Parts: sequence; structure tokens; C-alpha cells
Amino acid sequence: MQGINSPPWKYAVLWLRIYFGADLLWSGFRYISTGWVPFIPGTAGAYVQALDAIHMFPVVKYMECVLGILMLCNRFVLLAAIFEFPTSVSIFWINTFIVAAPRQLFSGPNQLLMNGLLILAYSGYMASVFKPKLTPLALWEGFKVDVWKESLKLKKTPEMRRGIVESGELR
Repeated sequence: MQGINSPPWKYAVLWLRIYFGADLLWSGFRYISTGWVPFIPGTAGAYVQALDAIHMFPVVKYMECVLGILMLCNRFVLLAAIFEFPTSVSIFWINTFIVAAPRQLFSGPNQLLMNGLLILAYSGYMASVFKPKLTPLALWEGFKVDVWKESLKLKKTPEMRRGIVESGELR
């Protein structure tokens, strides 16, 4: 089986990241430039109006704009997808089960599907979350470990690795 970083999966993930990033950027930018809050009838509309009244709707839209830029620039994609996930779940729930209009029946599941697939595509970086027993490792220590392992894998020849092991630098 081919890995996710080889065609055609590589291009599928690239397209998904760009499409979802552009969607988030457009959604955020549309609010930032016009201040437009969509009119939604019924309970969902009251919910969105309440979000706007307590200034949470602008926070979500500014966050979407920033997260869209991060995804389009291919920076912190997994972090951006994780930050967007609660909003995607809310959009899915409101659009699918509360409003359930034809347009919302497309956009709600679409939002959740794109975000879920993007998290799945980058989920290898979270693999240690699913290990049953871990020793503590602080964030700043984790960066050192990953950088060290990657430099050994990518830059060192087998002879250089053997020399490092024999010298006692790698334990």
C-alpha cells in the first residue's frame, strides 16, 4: 500500500488542505469585511444571534480567518484542524439536525468531513496519544527528541550512525 505522501494521496490531501483553508479564509474574511451575520430562522438563528450578542461569533470568524491562512500556507495544519474541529461539529449539528435546509444539509456534513479527513491525514503526529502507557515528556523536550530522531534518519549515513552509537552519544 502506498503511503499518504505519495501520489495520489499526496494530491488529495493537498487539495483538501487548500480547499478547506480557502473555505475558512472566505468565511472569516466575509464576516471581517462586512460584519454580516447570516439570518437563520428558528432556534439555530437565535443561537447564532446570541453568539453575536456575546461577541463570540466575531471570535469564531477571526479564528477561522487565521486558521484558513495557516492551512493555505501549510503551517501548523494539524493544530489548525484541531482548533477548528469544535466549530465544525457545531456547524454540522446546527446545519444537519436543527436547520436541515437543502443548503445546510450540504455545508454542515461537508465542513465536518473536510475537517475530519484533514485531521486523519495528519494524525500520525498524534500516534503517541493512543499508546496506553507513556512517560512524561514536556513539549520542549519533545521537540528535541523529534528533531534528533529526524536528523539521524535523514542526514546520517549508516557509518555515521554506527560511529555515534559506538561513541556513546546515542543511548
